[in-house]
Amino acid sequence: MYRKLFFLWFLSGFIVLNVTNLYSQSSYDANFTKPILSEKGMFVYYELPPISTEAGVLFFLDRNLGAITNDYTTSDSWGDLYQWGRSTDGHEKRYADTTYTLAKTFEAGNNLFIVDEEKANDWMLNADYDLWQLEDERNNPCPCGYRVPTSEEWRALLNLGYEVKRTNGGYFYLDIANGKLILPAAGLRNGYNGLFQHIGTRGYYWAADAISKGTSGCIDFNKDDITTNITIYGFRVFGRSVRCVRK
Repeated sequence: MYRKLFFLWFLSGFIVLNVTNLYSQSSYDANFTKPILSEKGMFVYYELPPISTEAGVLFFLDRNLGAITNDYTTSDSWGDLYQWGRSTDGHEKRYADTTYTLAKTFEAGNNLFIVDEEKANDWMLNADYDLWQLEDERNNPCPCGYRVPTSEEWRALLNLGYEVKRTNGGYFYLDIANGKLILPAAGLRNGYNGLFQHIGTRGYYWAADAISKGTSGCIDFNKDDITTNITIYGFRVFGRSVRCVRK
């Protein structure tokens, strides 16, 4: 019934949505047509069908955080670029301005992309290893009930088979398990100067794992050798894509 109401509201030009009625975590299982709202209703996500892996059954959202579509043939699917461990505070937007002032706590207190001139590889003065670890952990950027995948989960997914492909428009993407999960090559934001790199040709996705001071887990893929580089770490100050998951 709620899906029909949403459709009627949409046709009539209204944007009023009842989050409580549209999405209930307890009743969401096996229903992949209900929208999941995030950032005060600005973005609507849907859940993909479950993917069985050696790390368990994983339920991914259908697009990157901040993406307005799941159509990987268009740049609208690229979404936002997050510094590891930061909340959805505005820094992740591609139009976000920069600052050279490192954050004193896990709450950056601004919507600026923090540039690390000293190349300590973190946007914080003092490293925090507890961010992004679980659904209820501090600064989790994902919608309620979802979280950032772990390195173990990323590796388990890639063990199902993957291929770097190219759209007719020239954008690259990672096809996992024969299309069960598609990751567009959304590029990277350099944490040393704030510039964007490899847009449409390489993909960089965060994992939740804190590896060491200034580094955390991630996976990267690129067009150059049409293969995937499973990296064990990425510099936290760099801006990478986020694709949320739940079990």
